[in-house]
Amino acid sequence: MSQKPRPVSQTDNEKNHSPHPDSTKAPSVREINTSRYHEFFDRTADAILILDGETFVDCNQATVEMLRYQTKEELLQTHPSELSPEYQPDGRASFEKANEMIAIAFEKGNHRFEWNHLRADGSVFPVEVLLTPIPLNNHLVVNVVWRDITDRKRLEFELRHAQKIEAVGQLTGGIAHDFNNLLMAIIGYGELLQDELPEGSLGLEFLEQIQLAGDRATELVRQLLAFSRKQVMQPKVLELNNLIRKIESLLEPVLGEDIKFVINYHQEILPVLADPSQIEQVIFNLVTNARDAIPSKGSLVLETSFILLDEDKTEDYQHLNIGEYAILSISDTGEGIAANNLERIFDPFFTTKEVGKGTGLGLSTALGIVKQSGGEITVTSEIGQGSVFKIYLPLSSESPLPEVADEKYVYSEGFRANETILLVEDNLSVAGVVETVLSREGYTVFTATNGMEALALVDSLNLNPDLLLTDVIMPEMGGPELAQNLSRKFPGMKVLFASGYTDSALSHRGGLDEGVDLIEKPFTPTVLIKRLREVFD
Repeated sequence: MSQKPRPVSQTDNEKNHSPHPDSTKAPSVREINTSRYHEFFDRTADAILILDGETFVDCNQATVEMLRYQTKEELLQTHPSELSPEYQPDGRASFEKANEMIAIAFEKGNHRFEWNHLRADGSVFPVEVLLTPIPLNNHLVVNVVWRDITDRKRLEFELRHAQKIEAVGQLTGGIAHDFNNLLMAIIGYGELLQDELPEGSLGLEFLEQIQLAGDRATELVRQLLAFSRKQVMQPKVLELNNLIRKIESLLEPVLGEDIKFVINYHQEILPVLADPSQIEQVIFNLVTNARDAIPSKGSLVLETSFILLDEDKTEDYQHLNIGEYAILSISDTGEGIAANNLERIFDPFFTTKEVGKGTGLGLSTALGIVKQSGGEITVTSEIGQGSVFKIYLPLSSESPLPEVADEKYVYSEGFRANETILLVEDNLSVAGVVETVLSREGYTVFTATNGMEALALVDSLNLNPDLLLTDVIMPEMGGPELAQNLSRKFPGMKVLFASGYTDSALSHRGGLDEGVDLIEKPFTPTVLIKRLREVFD
């Protein structure tokens, strides 16, 4: 074993070395004295402690600040067990697990792991721990390094949540097309059969239950697509206050007489770019959720306001960009939401309601719609005090479009359609029900299963269609390409697209340009006929 080198003193240096011409040269590591090492120790951003058995020997200032103690002396007088909650996230007792972690560090030479620690004010926070045993005076002490990973944990949670949303989105997007085609056949033939059955018959009663189930299935698909932010949106610039005024009379019956309902409107107009029917659904979902949270008598306040988020404020609104936002706030005096449920309330199918009283899709649907509109939903709640949900929607620089009354199409007496329609649909069940509906209305219908077949049919029969009713995604040639080909040949031809795909699927598979006429599957015969007359007239 080599002899341990003798420490070099300042006198030795003076005897053996002449002065260096560069007097500004930094000292070597060997020349840095103990006080400088202690300065490095104390000013390190990570928390560092020296643990000797069950006693803290020393710590740096970062440890004091991280654990929110007043002084280093106060911290060093605590027992190590006082700095951990009773149990760790995996359910194991902190005392038992800490001994195991130290034993692993002694065996391996060091050990890195995650841990929950307890601050002086009682709050719990996550850290990454590095334990390193160091020989000192014939025994081992433990050098403990902590790094606060609160932000990392938050980002990990947000990433997992985003991945979960994406997974649900891919699942729902994948089944939406086929499922909507199935519903088309159920709902379409059901409505046609309704006209054939005598009033008051048992068969008509059974049929109504079938149609009711079909409507519920349709709504379920829409809610899943809204949660995953994959549904087809039809946004327009609308004034938020006016939208709420339109549905105000519909909200009161939802709440009932026992709940006091108050609406406070912002004095200025609040133009936002959004799908009005989707925003209405968000409001109804949140109001219904608030109603269910109020056990008996209580109150609900709906309020609109405005906020300008600048660089200073965006720290409090991490999911929103800098800019102007309209705020729709819904406050209730209900039972409140437990802290351990706050992070889960927007998860699909999560509900605290009794079985049969909630699907767990109301809040997740609302969040999906708002996210897809470029906004965010926040929630604050306290047990016994109620909850406050706030919807943030980006303000639009454009003026709201004038309101147009939604009038149903009314046929003139003795009217019968006489236009020629080219129907292109690759699903035979859907094609069958649509062709039947159109033929009964008087339209002349020619049917093809894809774009190439449709072009061949037009050429072979020398057709001059008045309207092309086509599916968007089809084998060989899809609807948009077919429409382009036929529109060059028949400039006056109308086009109505139909699709059961989600907006993301359309955009990734040669989707539609903005402003085209689209009818979403599943649709009823009544809705189809109304849309056709709107396109024609």
